[in-house]
Amino acid sequence: MVVVTVVVVFAGARTLAWMESPDFCARCHTMAPEVSEHAFSAHSRVECSQCHIGSGLKGFVVAKAGGLRQSAKLLLGTYVDPIPPAADVMPPANDICLKCHDPAAQKANALVTKAHYLEDEANTELRVALVLRQSNDGDTSDGIHWHVLSKVEYIPRDDHATTIDWIGVERPDGTRDEYLAESLVEISAQAADKATELRANGEARRMTCYDCHNRVGHAEPLPGKAVDQAMMERAIDPSIPYVKKNTMAMITNGSSSESELVSGLRGLTADYHRDYPYLFVGQSQVLGRSLGAIHRLVLQFIEARTAEQGDVYPNYLGHTDSSGCFRCHDGGHFKLDGKRLSDEPIPSRCSTCHTFPTAGTKAPNVMLGPPPQTHANRLWVFEHKKDASAGGERANCSTCHSQTYCQNCHDTGAKLVNHDNMLFDHGAVIRETTAQPCTYCHQKPSCQRCHTDEELKDYPSRTAGGGP
Repeated sequence: MVVVTVVVVFAGARTLAWMESPDFCARCHTMAPEVSEHAFSAHSRVECSQCHIGSGLKGFVVAKAGGLRQSAKLLLGTYVDPIPPAADVMPPANDICLKCHDPAAQKANALVTKAHYLEDEANTELRVALVLRQSNDGDTSDGIHWHVLSKVEYIPRDDHATTIDWIGVERPDGTRDEYLAESLVEISAQAADKATELRANGEARRMTCYDCHNRVGHAEPLPGKAVDQAMMERAIDPSIPYVKKNTMAMITNGSSSESELVSGLRGLTADYHRDYPYLFVGQSQVLGRSLGAIHRLVLQFIEARTAEQGDVYPNYLGHTDSSGCFRCHDGGHFKLDGKRLSDEPIPSRCSTCHTFPTAGTKAPNVMLGPPPQTHANRLWVFEHKKDASAGGERANCSTCHSQTYCQNCHDTGAKLVNHDNMLFDHGAVIRETTAQPCTYCHQKPSCQRCHTDEELKDYPSRTAGGGP
């Protein structure tokens, strides 16, 4: 009896531990893409249970009961397809995220530098840098985490908050502001009545970590960023000619199975043997390791492609890959002033959350301290030429900015846009300069306030291929 009891207890403990692993979760075919994306995420070393099971015995029982329901639906074929995102049924963020992270304890400024490689023969490396302003630094802003350290509530139009209609903000001094999407109001005087109707018919949600970090454990991998990361870590060696271009081609051209992938890698090896035979003499081990890393990386993309992505599972962190921040900070949500809608939108200054990204062949310098008073002017980006050409202390840009910092913006063509004509005849201006310069400052949601998705289907992306 003692032996049987020990075996049962030991086997039960091992079984419970296995049930908390990605290997167990991947047993359901519907979860295979999520497990593959988990390997790309910042939480790749965190077991599933640490985020998906609440604290205590109650959290364990609730999670396992939910798992039984999901298993029954899977066996009977009655599950919803595509499977809805899980962010809105996760345990409370305070119970999960705060076990490891404390937004209030984050340092104010965090310098982030990454490498981006061009698709030329030398895989030319550009260093991309910006400063994330995570909390109040006393000089520039309240930082990104102000949203969860304060009481911010919102009412979404749909279950997964792809569109937000109403936002309420309660200040530390007790004052409260409300913002309403202007698209809901035809006459300004009706704004207060519309806000009252929304609060009565919709549940106001308190903003939590999940509202931005909704795909933090299962982020959709972007080919360019994934390859750049592998090259920066030297899993794929940048010294191999055209390795960025060839890896991107293998991912984007789309092998549908591992056998096709292996065949493609054999062809790539033959091409390198023909065009760069020296690799097989002096760098054979480096080439072998890199080809192995390419195999693992592309295989992950093959598995991840089987999932519904894009609009089904948008990633709200940031604003380059989805609407994200611009669900509220789109210039289309205005403050309520009594019963009317004012002309004061939700602030959307980039500098609240980060500095302007800089890129160059060397590690670029970035502004760490408070900006000069002149930069407080919202039109500074269009009027800085006056001060830059004036000389003296006001023109000492090099104190904070490198030459590449200026080139990043000037090379976009944005300075060629005639902004005086944009309001009344922006179609003609865009036909003359194309929409590409606009995308460096303006994101798609800004245009969607007037244009339909169909009209914007060719809207250019500033992050084509997942680069900076």
